[in-house]
Amino acid sequence: MTLQRLVELTAARVTPVRSLRVQYRLIRKLGSGSYGRVLLARPHQGAPLALKLLRRDSVLRTTFLREFCVGRCVSSHPGLLQTLAGPLQTSRYFAFAQEYAPCGDLSGMLQERVRQRGQGGGKKLGLLIAVPTFLHGRGLVHSDVKPDNVLVFDPSCSRVALGDLGLTRPEGSPTPAPPGPLPSVPPELCLLLPPDTLPLRPSLDSWGLGVLLFCAATACFPWDVALAPDPEFEAFAGWVTTRPQPPQPPPPWDQFAPPALALLQGLLDLDPETRSPALAVLDFLGDDWGLEGNRE
Repeated sequence: MTLQRLVELTAARVTPVRSLRVQYRLIRKLGSGSYGRVLLARPHQGAPLALKLLRRDSVLRTTFLREFCVGRCVSSHPGLLQTLAGPLQTSRYFAFAQEYAPCGDLSGMLQERVRQRGQGGGKKLGLLIAVPTFLHGRGLVHSDVKPDNVLVFDPSCSRVALGDLGLTRPEGSPTPAPPGPLPSVPPELCLLLPPDTLPLRPSLDSWGLGVLLFCAATACFPWDVALAPDPEFEAFAGWVTTRPQPPQPPPPWDQFAPPALALLQGLLDLDPETRSPALAVLDFLGDDWGLEGNRE
């Protein structure tokens, strides 16, 4: 109800403009998706920022306003990408500004096998993994925790932030099946068939966080989709569901030390009711993960 009221109040404060160039110098495209794109832009006075554009023929006005309002409400957390004031609309787009991350997203860095090491890296990771718990404490679920949505501000990863709140909803909201196979989506959603939905739960973010940690440690995804007949997922699911559990996990899980393996098993529990909360990661940050050359 609070979010709905914020949306109603913000609706009257969206500024119509003939062109975005009235307020910004548009520099280049940073990314694009099915509903819009993100541009690097510079206000006529001020530092560069990321301008998110949502096509009005594809996105409901209330959906745009909800993403903007959620972003403004949670921007106080340093592990979340800040949403800036001043929503706009043109004849074709809804638009709002966010802070600009010059080094792109974590997915791009993983492709270059850039890994964060050392004690400082642990602290930065701790800041990022606290984000889902911060949202859950406010009755929200991010719903899209993945490397593509982790924005990087410098080559040494001294600051990273979770972005893209387009799928963030209040806990309990009906959640449909994903539009396509994604490695960060848990099996309970992969098994859904339209028009069925599930109530949105924080366990969805726990799964996404588990996949994200695996990616950050190994520079690859654990599977293409958390569903049979994906061979990597079947090997993992077969191991965690066998009783008694075999002492030796299948590759690539056998490269992790026991504490890291216990953490990932908890976050990637196939049963959402017993899946570990995101905050469980904090108990394992100081442990040896067992990865050659990346033990921190």
